[in-house]
Amino acid sequence: MAIPVSVISETYRDYGNPGEKSSFRLFVTTLTAANLVAQQTLITDLWTAIDAVVMGNIAKRVVTVSETSPDDTEVTDPLAQRENKWLLRYHDTSNRRFTAELPTSDLSYLTLGTEFMDLSAGAGNTLKAAFEAVVVSPADASAVTLDSAQFVGRRS
Repeated sequence: MAIPVSVISETYRDYGNPGEKSSFRLFVTTLTAANLVAQQTLITDLWTAIDAVVMGNIAKRVVTVSETSPDDTEVTDPLAQRENKWLLRYHDTSNRRFTAELPTSDLSYLTLGTEFMDLSAGAGNTLKAAFEAVVVSPADASAVTLDSAQFVGRRS
């Protein structure tokens, strides 16, 4: 398979003053005129699933064909910190491993007694399904499997 050339990203504003920002990006199926509408639907589903498990406001969304700023206002929840992240671990069909981080994680989705989100039910399952429907391997654009979403603390 060819290396993907299309990327989506989101930037989140956290609670910090004056609202620090943090971003993530993911490779997706290469967008073409023939698949754009279908892929945009899958990308929107992924963003909806991500938004359900983080707390910051979306300062910016980027797709190789468009850019928007849905809600770049100040965040009111002090727990929405860019340093609180979901570390997403995933692998492709050749078992190559990759990671991505989502800022301002909503810690209410932690499985009791762990640092992980349950990907088999609720918002975690929605995130997993949406992620796997649109994200592709950065190495060769093959399908990926989301293995885990772990809470981690990062400085940026």
